Amino acid sequence: MTKGGINMADENHNELQPQPHRIVDDLPSELSTGAAVKEVLNLTQKFDGEFKIRYQTALDLIVAKLNFIDRSYQLEHDATLIDSIQSRIKSPDSIVEKMERKQLNFTTDRIADYIRDIAGVRVITRFISDIETMQRLIKEQPDIQVVTEKDYVANPKANGYRSLHLIVEVPVYLSTGEERIPVEIQIRTIGMNFWASLEHELNYKKDIPNKEQLRTDLTRKAHDITQLDEEMDDLRAKIRK
Repeated sequence: MTKGGINMADENHNELQPQPHRIVDDLPSELSTGAAVKEVLNLTQKFDGEFKIRYQTALDLIVAKLNFIDRSYQLEHDATLIDSIQSRIKSPDSIVEKMERKQLNFTTDRIADYIRDIAGVRVITRFISDIETMQRLIKEQPDIQVVTEKDYVANPKANGYRSLHLIVEVPVYLSTGEERIPVEIQIRTIGMNFWASLEHELNYKKDIPNKEQLRTDLTRKAHDITQLDEEMDDLRAKIRK
C-alpha cells in the first residue's frame, strides 16, 4: 500500500533578460496598485515564514493521524481502509487567485477565515463503504475537531462529482500558545478520484474540441463509476461473510 505526500528568482541585473514573474503581475488592473499590492506582497512574505510552518505542521499531524487510523484498523480487522494519501499546501498564487475569484479582501490577518483549504489532504479508499468508516474514525479522534462537512457522495454535484469533504481543525502549539489550524480532508474511492482527475483536466485545459460533449460523456461515466463502486462493495460484503 502506497502512502505519501504529493506536492493539492533571483533578481536579473541585465535589463535585456526577461524579468522574474511576480504574483502581483496577475492581478487585474483595478487591484494592481496601492493597498491591494501591499496586501498581496504581505501575503507572500507571511506565507514564506511562520504562516507556512503552521499549516505544514497541521498537515503533517493530520497525515500522521490518518496513517495511525489505518494501521489500527488493519490490526483489528485484517484489512486496510486507505489505498493512498495525497497532500498539499496551497501556494501564495493559488490563495490570491481564490480570494480574487471569490471577491474577498486581501487581508493577511484573516486569510484563515476566508480560505479554509490552504492545507489539504486527499484520502483514497478502495470501497465506498470505507468512506463512511473513515469519517466516523476521524470524528472519534479527540484532538481533531470536524468543523464542516459536505457530502458529495450522498449528494453528488450536477456534473457527477462525488467526494466527502471535511474541514477539520487540529491544535498547533506555538510559543504564544495553542492555535487551531484548519485542514481540508477529501475522502473518495479510487474510481471517484480518477474521474475527478479527468474532470479537472477537462475544465482547465484549453482548446479541447467538442468540450461540451466530452463533459456530457464524463457525467454519464460518473454514474457508471457509482454503480461499479456499489457493486464492488456488495461483492466484498459477500466475500467477507
